[in-house]
Amino acid sequence: MRSAVRSARLRRLIPLFAMLLAAPAWAQSCPAEGSCVVVHPTPGCDDPNCCTTVCSIDPTCCSATWDSFCVLVADQQCIGYCGATASGSCFASHANPGCDNGACCATVCGLDPFCCTVQWDTGCAQFAGAFCDGSAGTCGDPAAGDCNAPHPGGACSDAICCNAVCAIDPTCCSSAWDAFCVIIAGDICVSGCTPVEDPGAVEEAEACAARSNDPCYRASGGVPETIVPGVQLIGTLGSSQGTGQAVDVDVYTVTLVDTDGDGFVSVALNFGSTERMWAALIPSGACTPVTNALLQATSELCVDDLTDPVCLAPGAYRIVVAGGNYPAFGGGSIGCVFGNTYALRVEVSQACSSPCASADLSCFAAHSEPGCNDPKCCSATCASDPFCCDASWDGDCVALAASLCLDGPAANDLCADAAPLVSGPQSFNTLLAGTEAAQHPKSCKGASFVRDVWFRWTADREGECDLRTCGSWFDTVLAVYEGPCEAPTLVACSDDGALCGGVNASRLTFLATCGMEYIVRVGSATATAGEASLFFAPAPTVCPDCPADLSGDGLVDAQDLATLLGAWGSATADLDGDGQTNAADLAAMLSAWGPCP
Repeated sequence: MRSAVRSARLRRLIPLFAMLLAAPAWAQSCPAEGSCVVVHPTPGCDDPNCCTTVCSIDPTCCSATWDSFCVLVADQQCIGYCGATASGSCFASHANPGCDNGACCATVCGLDPFCCTVQWDTGCAQFAGAFCDGSAGTCGDPAAGDCNAPHPGGACSDAICCNAVCAIDPTCCSSAWDAFCVIIAGDICVSGCTPVEDPGAVEEAEACAARSNDPCYRASGGVPETIVPGVQLIGTLGSSQGTGQAVDVDVYTVTLVDTDGDGFVSVALNFGSTERMWAALIPSGACTPVTNALLQATSELCVDDLTDPVCLAPGAYRIVVAGGNYPAFGGGSIGCVFGNTYALRVEVSQACSSPCASADLSCFAAHSEPGCNDPKCCSATCASDPFCCDASWDGDCVALAASLCLDGPAANDLCADAAPLVSGPQSFNTLLAGTEAAQHPKSCKGASFVRDVWFRWTADREGECDLRTCGSWFDTVLAVYEGPCEAPTLVACSDDGALCGGVNASRLTFLATCGMEYIVRVGSATATAGEASLFFAPAPTVCPDCPADLSGDGLVDAQDLATLLGAWGSATADLDGDGQTNAADLAAMLSAWGPCP
């Protein structure tokens, strides 16, 4: 075994001795094509200093191939080379130029060549944080990295510090933990912090753990304390030591006043706390679930969380403050002897217009924004369920709007009343629609039409047509038929279409024949119904304009003449549009005799 190892070493050393006897020869390979940190079949690499350093250690790197050993030496020895570990992290400043990620290094140096020629300073590290991709991480993961040192992965190993930093800059968790994240951590991840107190702030009336302002969440019989919008409240959460009691919950009531008469008040929560705590603004009422929150803020390490404002109707609301992670009532070991302070301010303004006056989305389609585009219907719906104007217009708001605002189903609820199918998008509404199960197959590949509406198209194009409900917010089914409504023949159908975004949206293709009439059925696959968009892309080939070709074979000939003569006096072969087949139509046919254009 020892002899085999010795032989291998000798084979490696023989070319080294030869190179040492003729040193100028390997020097001629520096620089050469190929990255110093990538294996390639030719000798040498593209940086003269790095190349010389590596070949002085292993001359075969400049006489044979730049193999994995050469790359390893370059990675460890070539300080200042883009992509070499020896150059240091791209997300931290260091005295030498370059950094350890080749792509990131090239990006930053394209913005500031100083970073690759002189020094990778703080500005270069900041550029890396802004322009170089990093990987997302999980706060508290032991492998996430030190919170006080930059690294290409997101998050850091101290969960509390990490959550606080990412509350300020979410990219610290979604991308690299860069120099900015380290600076933030150094500022806020310290023990014994105190929320920033406004001049004129007031203190909570309840003593810590007294449980006098909680009517039902952790205690019962308490009375919520009244707070004033715009005035900061300093409060505490905790439990009496040695009692075994859980951390208390604080409940407040706040009244929003509409001073400009538009029917709404703009509201936001500004909340900061020492320990992990949350605050939720909820509709006023006895023991309203906190999961009904209209606004929710979470904080720790005294980092202020300012929510986006929402427009709410004037009146009384409650704010619940608790320890732990929303919506759980936690708090761990928070005790009244520890720093467990929070600062809460309800920020209000009158810069708010009614969603019913400004919204531009349909009342019959669910969307994340509050309100809808029919002011009368919107106002009626929100009067019954304020959530629809306070938070979002969800499926329940759609159903409520249908019951309050629609007199009946859409005009094309029946096949006999099918609406014209047009090229491009057109809306359809299945609210209050029925199904024609008696005349038409009820299922499509196992999916049922619970509600349906109809469209009609006479093909003026031939070839493959595309029909889809992509983007629909509810589950749809789609079918195409030939023939009359009384006895249609299924051509194609789709339940959940491939390559079609939305909630189980449908997509199908079918081959159209010139002059053939097609009826399209689109509906809801479940009880959930509403408005969505049906998109139709007809075939690109335009049918020839040849009305005298009654047989559709592309030729005006004796077959068409026989058809015309057999329809004499009726409207069946009327070519000139006067309502009957007569001599004028015969003349038109004879003038068109032969192949269609």
